[in-house]
Amino acid sequence: MLPLMPTTAREDLFLRCSDLQLRVKNLERELDEFKSGKRYLKLQEDHRLVVAGYIKEIQRLKSELAKANARTVTVRNLWSEECEEIWKDHQSTVEEKNREIDRLKDKIWEIYMKCDEKVDTITEDYENRLSEKEAIIRELKAHLAHYEALLGRDSTNTGLPTSQTPIGKKKHIPNGRRNTGKKKGGQPGHEKHKLERPSAEEVTDEKDHTLNSDDTCPRCGSDDLRFTGEYEEKYEIDIEVKIKKTLHKYWLYECGECGEILRTGIEPWHRAECQYGPVLQAFALSMMNTANAAMNKVPLMISGMTNGEVMPSEGYVAKLQPRAAKGLDFFYDDLERNVITRIILYWDDTVVMADGKRICLRFYGDEKTAYYVAHEKKDMNGVIEDGILDALTEDTKVMHDHSSINYNPRFVFKNIECNAHLQRDLQKSADDTGHEALLEIKDLITKAIKDRNDLIMAGKTEYEPGYIEQFEDKLSELLEKARALANENRSRYSGPPERAVINRIKKYHDNYFAWMKDFSLPTTNNLSERALRGVKTKMKVSGQFASAKTANYYAKIRTYVETCRRNGINEMLALIRLCRGNPYTVEEIYSADSQ
Repeated sequence: MLPLMPTTAREDLFLRCSDLQLRVKNLERELDEFKSGKRYLKLQEDHRLVVAGYIKEIQRLKSELAKANARTVTVRNLWSEECEEIWKDHQSTVEEKNREIDRLKDKIWEIYMKCDEKVDTITEDYENRLSEKEAIIRELKAHLAHYEALLGRDSTNTGLPTSQTPIGKKKHIPNGRRNTGKKKGGQPGHEKHKLERPSAEEVTDEKDHTLNSDDTCPRCGSDDLRFTGEYEEKYEIDIEVKIKKTLHKYWLYECGECGEILRTGIEPWHRAECQYGPVLQAFALSMMNTANAAMNKVPLMISGMTNGEVMPSEGYVAKLQPRAAKGLDFFYDDLERNVITRIILYWDDTVVMADGKRICLRFYGDEKTAYYVAHEKKDMNGVIEDGILDALTEDTKVMHDHSSINYNPRFVFKNIECNAHLQRDLQKSADDTGHEALLEIKDLITKAIKDRNDLIMAGKTEYEPGYIEQFEDKLSELLEKARALANENRSRYSGPPERAVINRIKKYHDNYFAWMKDFSLPTTNNLSERALRGVKTKMKVSGQFASAKTANYYAKIRTYVETCRRNGINEMLALIRLCRGNPYTVEEIYSADSQ
């Protein structure tokens, strides 16, 4: 037996069967109507009724058309010549109005086109003027940033001396010493230093201090004060200017054979009947060339020290310079030959004014030697004329402030660059641009120098293994970072200097950082800068350089005085010997230092 279907399925099947049976019956009935003709007759009747409706509608439309034709005939019959004229006038007016409308449309279109062109012109002009204004604003902003950077110049980012720090700005005092955290002044337990009293043999004067006749006892007021014979010793060290007026007698002798009169040899500085002595001359030279006193102030100082009894003229003081310089010709040439034998040589130059013109004063030297020379121009010709750099060998190291002259192929010495100038350039560019990468490079160099100084103090001669490699890797990373920022800097003020300092570090890397591998090499050219610092002061005082020739007088005297001082020879003694016509020789100066 087949299984029984679910109740719901059976009901659905039953309904579907009933529906099909009903449709079959309807179809059978229609088939019977077609066979008998009833279906055809019904369709024919329906068609007839539709056609009759169309015929009726056609008849209605014909009737309305006939009525309309009749009205048209009536209107035509009523149309007169007067109406014809009115119609023509109306048509003419309409045509004229249409033409006026067309003309106005053309005028409107023409005005619209002109307005459109004018709007385009005004818009273009506005955009051009706006672009110009924006360019001016950018330029003014660049100017403002440039001037703000100029106001920010000091000794930390340029070679500006601390004495020229702008008013209102904190003065930067260069000091390489570490901060110990201790208070200023003497420290607890530190031995107190005082002026040592002279020995009994050194005492030149004694002065007794006794009571006055009207002095009384401060305790009871009695005037009965008795002398005990005891005293307290207090010493005073002072100076006294003593005027010496010496008579020099050069005796005459007669030859017993021929009667010829002979005279003892007169010293060169005693040729005139009366002249100033070498001490006074040395003092005047020291004031002009070391203290940078004005030429017209030197006689006043001498007059003040001698209570007006001695006062040389300004003309006499002016003549001392060329006379002293001439007396140093042999010393000057001899020292030049000594300079070229130095293993490490520092050099720098600066521009000074002479009679309204710019001249150059140059320094060569080291810790024991100071050689100055003046030229009319600061150029390669002057360096060649000096004959010093040309004479140096491959073993000589020359420290300088990135002078491109030093890299001329004619020179064979090794260049080392000043890191102090490099750090100031980095600080300057960082102040102008705000790029921190430049300060990071500066801090990296500063730390390496401090670490080197600590190692030198500890007796070491090189960095710890791996230190230099870490430094180089960090420096390369920071340079790439700085280069990317510099390439984006479009300022005509700060952009070129920033890119220049980055490219310079890259190109002259070995010259800047040679001190990392050789602790005997210096890191800065401060020795040359200090040597030239007084030159700027000299330029500002009365009796300044009149020409490159007079500047050379100063250069020779400074060469002599500074070299003596660097080797432990008293400046006044050196100048007194010079004024007596017997200056120290180069050999004497260096032999005195070795003793």
